[in-house]
Amino acid sequence: MLTLESDVRLDGDARVADAAEPSLRGEWRALLLLAVWFVAAAVAVGAHRNVPVIDDWTYAWSVERMLRDGRFEVLDWSAVFPVGHVIWGTLWSLTFGFSFVTLRLSTLALAFVASGALYFILRELEAPPRIALLGALSVAANPVLLLLSSSFMTDVPFVAFTLLALLCYVRAMRRGRASLVWWGGAWAFAAFLDRQIGVLTPLAALPLLVHRSQLVALKRSSVVLALAGTWGAMLVSSLLLITLLRPTGEMSKLVERLSYVLQIPAATYLGYNLYVLSAIAFYALPALLAMASFRGLWRRGTLFALLLGLGGIMMALIGEIPVPLRPGGTWTLSEIGGSRVLIHGMLRPSTPAVIEIALRALGFIASALALMTLMGRGRPLPQRLRHGSGPLVGRMLDAARAIPITTRTPLVAYLFGYLLIVNVLWMYNDRYLLVLLPVLVALALGRRQQQARLPRLAWVATGIFAIVAVAGTRDALRFNQSVRDSWQALVEAGVRPSDIDAGYTWTGWTLYAHPENLASGLTVADVPWITSKRRLPYVLSKGPLDGYDVTHEVSWSDVAPWPGPDRLLVLKQRVAN
Repeated sequence: MLTLESDVRLDGDARVADAAEPSLRGEWRALLLLAVWFVAAAVAVGAHRNVPVIDDWTYAWSVERMLRDGRFEVLDWSAVFPVGHVIWGTLWSLTFGFSFVTLRLSTLALAFVASGALYFILRELEAPPRIALLGALSVAANPVLLLLSSSFMTDVPFVAFTLLALLCYVRAMRRGRASLVWWGGAWAFAAFLDRQIGVLTPLAALPLLVHRSQLVALKRSSVVLALAGTWGAMLVSSLLLITLLRPTGEMSKLVERLSYVLQIPAATYLGYNLYVLSAIAFYALPALLAMASFRGLWRRGTLFALLLGLGGIMMALIGEIPVPLRPGGTWTLSEIGGSRVLIHGMLRPSTPAVIEIALRALGFIASALALMTLMGRGRPLPQRLRHGSGPLVGRMLDAARAIPITTRTPLVAYLFGYLLIVNVLWMYNDRYLLVLLPVLVALALGRRQQQARLPRLAWVATGIFAIVAVAGTRDALRFNQSVRDSWQALVEAGVRPSDIDAGYTWTGWTLYAHPENLASGLTVADVPWITSKRRLPYVLSKGPLDGYDVTHEVSWSDVAPWPGPDRLLVLKQRVAN
């Protein structure tokens, strides 16, 4: 029978007591390698550039207000109350001074924490050190994670705190210590203060309430008390935030979406989730390739049967094998970060079809391998369940008992809980799915291996991802720097900031976050990209626009082979005759 189970089973108290407990002292070499990666990556991508990325100007404004007034405030554009995020950025700014560089470094530090937490989760699941390091590096070198680590977005801090919570819950499952459930709750609360969706994180501790003889004895009352304390703290904090700070406009939009949840056909939701599966599985490709090698999946008929079935479902529901790097995501076939999408002008020609076909194939194989991470041998079904006898409720309870509870069950519980909220709130962008990447990697590699020799293909895939991550993130920061420099040149030439449309990110920072730069009589309701569609006298664009003349062109090239040389046009509105 196929069930949600790891190949690693806990056979009793002696097994757990004899198991080596990973520690900072014993694993310092792996942590040092992870630290070296992030330091080298920060230098390579140009982390010194003092520019915002995507939405991080929204949270930078809150840090700026905290430093100036000592009060926590959020822009109406924010979809969360990033209390913990702002406190973290404020502490760094008090030490090193406020800038986007400082805030970027604060996020890179938490990216290192996230990869370290994943490494220890894998070690706790009995993965050998080299395999655990591969898993951590496959996430640390992921292009989306490195790009978001080079910003002040809430994504990476949320991943870091969530993984610390999951590490505590996995350890509690393995070692039976109630204190670890409390520590997990503390880190879950930190994730909640970063993004309120962190209220889901303690779901990972629910398997601790299910008694299984193979687990170390842990009183249910202790688990219930810890969970009650965690969710109670989240509830009180929510009430305080709503009382002291009114919900923002973006939060109201999220609530409005709930009215449409039941109006969408189930088949449509299933189709959306096939795209989700393709994207997140492709991001975890290095770890999934290693898993396939370790478990000998390439020689098993189960994988090929799953590929046939999955392919049939995809063609029936969405009419295609999905491309994992789709337009609108953080990582696309054109660039990483979507910087060019956030200014005016036409995008460059699409990627050659041969690359798209290759990516479809890789995403398809990765999707099947991702599903294989949830498959293992479970217990034999009870007699009355096998033969369909007995009351329905009894058979359902027997089915639940047949699902083994293992050290990785908290990860599975979190995975499905988070996917549920993804569908409820339509959070299908890859940024919102990033927290599932390390969970999938842990499920793929978190098991005792008979041999710890890593397949070259997994390292090659990790290396390719790392190159793309550095090149793409460097390009995104360089492009945003060009936007800022071009805007600055116009201002120094006497153009008013309120007359310059510099795209979503820089216009949001200079006009929406700082309305003092708006001309007299204008308000935040008149800011292009954010609240209006006003055409301003000057526009920074990727290409020519109707009604505008090109005043000059800014071009540059880089040593990175991708995305390659680029340009930025400074346009001035044509005076009507």
